[in-house]
Amino acid sequence: MRARMLSLTLLAAVAACSGPDLTAAGGEPGPQRRAAAVPAPACVLFNVPALGAVFGAPVGTPPGAVIWVESAINVSVNPFRTTGGPFIYNWMRIENAPAVFTLGAGKTGHTNNINAGFDFTGLGFPVKRVEFVWLNLGGYENLSINGSPHFVGQLSAPPPAIAGVAVATAWAPVAGGKQGRTTLTGAITKIQVGGQEEWLDTVCAYP
Repeated sequence: MRARMLSLTLLAAVAACSGPDLTAAGGEPGPQRRAAAVPAPACVLFNVPALGAVFGAPVGTPPGAVIWVESAINVSVNPFRTTGGPFIYNWMRIENAPAVFTLGAGKTGHTNNINAGFDFTGLGFPVKRVEFVWLNLGGYENLSINGSPHFVGQLSAPPPAIAGVAVATAWAPVAGGKQGRTTLTGAITKIQVGGQEEWLDTVCAYP
C-alpha cells in the first residue's frame, strides 16, 4: 500500500509539471525547448539529440566530451566507477521512455556503464537545487557533485550529503526495478549521474 501511495504521489508531481513551471520536476513541458536566456528553471529533457543517437566508447566519443547543449547546460559523457574502484566507459543512447518509466516522458537518456555530466556554470543564476528523475532496471549507480568522488550504490538509498550538498530521493518499485526522483540542495555547479541499466530524464536546475 505504501509503495502504491508513493507511486501515486510521484505521478501527481509529474502531472503538476506539465506546464512551463517545473518546480516539482519530472514533467515534460512540450515540444518547445527553453532558450538559454529565459529565467529558471533550466532543464535538460533529452529531446535535442535524435532518437537512437549513441554516445560513448562504441562510437568513439572521447570521455568528457560535450555531446549537446540544452537550456545553456552542457551535457557530456564520462567514465563510470565500478564497485571495485576502477572506471569503465561504455555508452548512452537516446530512447523513448520505457513503459514502466511513468516519471519519464518522450526521449530519455539510457546509460549503460557510463555517467552523463551536466554543467550548470553557463546559466545566468547560481544553482541551489537540482532535480532529476530516473529508472533503474539493474545494477548500481554513480553520483558525483561538483567534482566529488563518485558515490557508488543505489540512487534509491543515497548518502545524506555529497560535497556539502544534501541528497534526497523519493522512489517506488516498478516491474523489473525502481523509479524515482532525486533532489540535490546546495551550491551546485555540475553533476555526473549514470548507471548500468539507468534511464534519466528531466534534469532541472533552480536558483
